[in-house]
Amino acid sequence: MASKCKHIYISVSNDLVTDQRVHKVCETICSNFPEYKITLIGRLKIESQPVNQRTYNVHRMPLRFEKGFKFYAEYNLRLFFYLLFRRRGVYFSNDLDTLLPNFLMSRLKGSKLIYDSHEYFTEVPELIGRERIRDIWLRLESYMVPKLKTMFTVNDTLAEVYSDKYHIPVHTVRNVPKLEGYRKNENALNIRKKYGVALSDHLLIYQGAVNKDRGLEELIQAFTFLPKTYHLLIIGTGDVYQTLIEKTEVLKLKQVHFLGQIPFGELAAYTIQADLGVSLEKSTNLNYRYALPNKVFDYLASGVPILVSPLTELCAILDKYDVGKLLPSHEPKDIAQSIETIFANQNQLAIWKENTQKAREEYCWEKEEKKLVARLLEIL
Repeated sequence: MASKCKHIYISVSNDLVTDQRVHKVCETICSNFPEYKITLIGRLKIESQPVNQRTYNVHRMPLRFEKGFKFYAEYNLRLFFYLLFRRRGVYFSNDLDTLLPNFLMSRLKGSKLIYDSHEYFTEVPELIGRERIRDIWLRLESYMVPKLKTMFTVNDTLAEVYSDKYHIPVHTVRNVPKLEGYRKNENALNIRKKYGVALSDHLLIYQGAVNKDRGLEELIQAFTFLPKTYHLLIIGTGDVYQTLIEKTEVLKLKQVHFLGQIPFGELAAYTIQADLGVSLEKSTNLNYRYALPNKVFDYLASGVPILVSPLTELCAILDKYDVGKLLPSHEPKDIAQSIETIFANQNQLAIWKENTQKAREEYCWEKEEKKLVARLLEIL
């Protein structure tokens, strides 16, 4: 920690309201490296909710464009000039869509650069089939990443993929929740009453990005095969959000509730009221195939058993802790049957719920942040 630099600029391309990972990273740096002034940089959308009071500085950039090439070009240009006219600092880039301006700034100012890849960006479903655009991102990644000295990612599988591909050390820091937040919510507002879910009904929850290939279309269709005593909360927004709402209306599924975005500080109050958490990403692309969705850790921290796709990292969690069931297929009837089977065996459900208590002690930020701090001590 002998660096003379006392500023850390952390950038991400979202609006900061629901991003738990960057918030936890910022708080960890604040607590363990108080000599550094932190500024978290994101975007400001028209519908963005206010950012609550935080222990670090926040800067959100209003942009003309909301998505696509024009959005990324505008965001990266604005971020470059924002950093250019700030004091020299450590640059902390989150995901490939923020790396270029941080990389250039670190070269221009001779500063340290930290890169945290939250996903396998060049393999996301939004880029599959769009080879020209994907090639641009791949070229940028293959030029910059091999030159990095420090890289983090969210699970061991991705760490191995990046390390093998670019021959640099890649460190795993999983996106797991703070247990403190879930303990504070033990007596949370009864969400069930708000959405008309009786205590005897079965409440499922999905939280996260509402995008293609997340299995949500099939999950909603599965509710046509389930009794009306089964309910589903969908928390989050994304590319297929409006399409799913329209599908639900056509199917007249009153028991499927869309809540939109909820600030991460309030999310636990919803999660702990669920009986089953779902993560049904399809193995249609490498990003999902190697994924370790943070919503799964939120479910476990809340004492909620899980129904998940048979992805590499998720299979490992079930093998180790026995906290739920693997989805046999994405056929709506199979999903419905899996859900009914889970609730038909209350003894097994109780065992899974009890086992979440062991899993949550392993998958918590209080333990995981020690890895981050150890690496940052070597860098800063």
